[in-house]
Amino acid sequence: MDEALEGLARFDAVWGRVSGGDGAAAPGLGELVEQAERQRERLCALARRRAGWRAKLLAMASELAALIRRLRAEHFLSTGGDCRPGEACAVVKEPLAALREAYLGSSALADRLQEAANAAPCELRPCLDALAAGERRRARELRGMILRALGVNYS
Repeated sequence: MDEALEGLARFDAVWGRVSGGDGAAAPGLGELVEQAERQRERLCALARRRAGWRAKLLAMASELAALIRRLRAEHFLSTGGDCRPGEACAVVKEPLAALREAYLGSSALADRLQEAANAAPCELRPCLDALAAGERRRARELRGMILRALGVNYS
């Protein structure tokens, strides 16, 4: 009888991973990977258009690549599945407008990371809190770049 119950318990865990309903997984890690990848692509496209911003934007894109790797690792640890972001190509027509989009995207990603941290299991919460704080810092840097581009003296 105990063997049958243990077998059922293992089946429930496997079925949860397969169906995406594993309660141990933090909500939305796969979606966060996608959102972060879109933000990384936006920064890379913008860096190609503005030489003066290139180094800073590419550094931010590199930080986002590290964030994506961490989210993918945590997703794997939680679910046993890999989540790879889909292919896309960001296009920049007007650099200042694209910088604003990047700022808004970074702010939204920080908010989503914080929401995920607040709903995550205890062992995942510190990681997501740190990732959200890093993304808020990037949003502040992008905001500062916009203000400087508009000739605003800020502190």
